[in-house]
Amino acid sequence: MNNDSPPPQAWLAYCRAGFEGDISEELHARFHCAALDPIANSGYVIAPGARLKALNETPVASLTFARQLVLTHSTPIALTSNDRVTPILARLLEFLEFNHILTVTDCWVEYPDTNDGKEMSRAAKAIEPRLREALETENKIAGHAKYRAHIFITPERLAWVGVTDMTHAQPDPLGIPRIRMPHDAPSRSTLKLAEAFQVFLGDNQAQALQPDMRAVDLGAAPGGWTWQLMGRGIRVTAVDNADLKGDLVDNAMVKHMRMDGFKYSPRVSVDWMVCDMVESPSRIARLVATWLVNDWARYIIFNLKLPMKKRYAELLRCHDMIADACDEAGKPLVLQMKQLYHDREEVTCFATVPTKRSQFAHNSTDAAVARRAERAERGARPARTEGGSAADKSGVAIRKVAVKTSGKPTPSTSKAGGKRKSAAPSASPWSVTPPPKQKRRK
Repeated sequence: MNNDSPPPQAWLAYCRAGFEGDISEELHARFHCAALDPIANSGYVIAPGARLKALNETPVASLTFARQLVLTHSTPIALTSNDRVTPILARLLEFLEFNHILTVTDCWVEYPDTNDGKEMSRAAKAIEPRLREALETENKIAGHAKYRAHIFITPERLAWVGVTDMTHAQPDPLGIPRIRMPHDAPSRSTLKLAEAFQVFLGDNQAQALQPDMRAVDLGAAPGGWTWQLMGRGIRVTAVDNADLKGDLVDNAMVKHMRMDGFKYSPRVSVDWMVCDMVESPSRIARLVATWLVNDWARYIIFNLKLPMKKRYAELLRCHDMIADACDEAGKPLVLQMKQLYHDREEVTCFATVPTKRSQFAHNSTDAAVARRAERAERGARPARTEGGSAADKSGVAIRKVAVKTSGKPTPSTSKAGGKRKSAAPSASPWSVTPPPKQKRRK
């Protein structure tokens, strides 16, 4: 191979149509590679210089704009003949041999999530079973395998051949989770929170969302997110000047407070805070930082409505704003950002201040490590005001407000008598049962 030839492998990342530039910037920041002239509104990008080791170390959940991340052959196959299976199979076997992959657990044939891409769905459905059968004949299918084969067919009738790591890949075809719209939900926004729970919590949803937990929904109306929480048996304080709809009106599980979500502060700490307000990303980031610094909620899910231009840069600014505030307060932070399928021009985020006993998103730790590495590489540093309080890049101080903690275990520590005391132990960090009372010393 001469020096002018392209590398043998590339990244193939699925994304929402219109966000090709954003995922290209993210791939460049993560892997130091430039995308190959991304096609606007194509729903995918190709970036050269990929390696199998990097695939094994990169959960797709740690990439904000990627629905799926595939290690692919750098040269696609032109589907010009009626026999499409033979050339694809030959390229796939060559690719597996190059990476020393003996078997794959399955083979998916996919296409872009666009109007033009969906026209390839019939071809994909015809190719997939025949290709799977051919792989079984070659003894290349094994249920316990580490990798899954992916064939990605574009409207230009090109087939990209590659694999994903089953440990880190999105488990749904096209990277799209299948969630049905409940008929009695007050708005479709409930799907965003349902998907966020699925993405950020994974198999821990039952533990993380226990009945009789307490939650605050800022900017709740008409109530899609409140409805999602209430449906899981969680008691919700819905904060919004506008009206709630449907079953949420006069519901014993919901306390509706007619006020501005930016002016609300809880009297006792809660388990969850969720926020889907239509506001500037930086203002939402400051609000979330306030809740984290003050230990008002153990877990937070919020949306950032991104601008039309420089979306990735704005996302990094908000990330650093929250991280700087937590750094100043001496608090560790897990902050994961993901553009969900049910999002539009926005990104959904999960934040928590973890402890050693905390259980949270199954993939948030890996995502947080990746974010911290990117942040360190950018040279981001905590910003301080003259008074030494936490602040964002613009110098706006994060207010520190005292708040009572409920009888439920919290991940934070409290100050008393100038000394830090650990929170009382509990059976489970997710448990809503009050911890056993500690005996007073005489």
